[in-house]
Amino acid sequence: MRIVPKRLELASYLEDIWQRYFSDVQRPNEIYIGYCFPWKTRLGLIRLALDNSHSFIGINSLLQLANVPESVLVTTIAHELVHYAHGFGSPLPRAQQHPHANGIVEKELEARSLGPLLQECNEWLDHHWYPFYEEQKARGRVRLLSALYTARRQTVL
Repeated sequence: MRIVPKRLELASYLEDIWQRYFSDVQRPNEIYIGYCFPWKTRLGLIRLALDNSHSFIGINSLLQLANVPESVLVTTIAHELVHYAHGFGSPLPRAQQHPHANGIVEKELEARSLGPLLQECNEWLDHHWYPFYEEQKARGRVRLLSALYTARRQTVL
């Protein structure tokens, strides 16, 4: 399993993406980011703590692998930041009732000059994600990353 060392620094990605594309968005709480479960059908998530003190962005742990283009990681983080800006997984007011209503996330990414990265990401996902996932599963990497995530989570709880 070849992990890209730079991709282990998710906080750096978060800060860079925030500064480049989301600097106009208030940040009323702390935002943490980390790798999560290697889901087959989800690339990321954002959750707000019960006391609103922080938000957590979880990234599919398969995105740290060298076979995945960096555009997929960057777009996934930016996608979750759009949710944050729209009041999903953050203490900010909700911009709409549903987080994906009328393709709002894609429209926002394009408005923030992330359209080319989004297109590159979507093309790779459309043509490669499921075969890539199945290959990682066959090699035991999904099971390994799942076990690592579970072990890390249990030590935190």
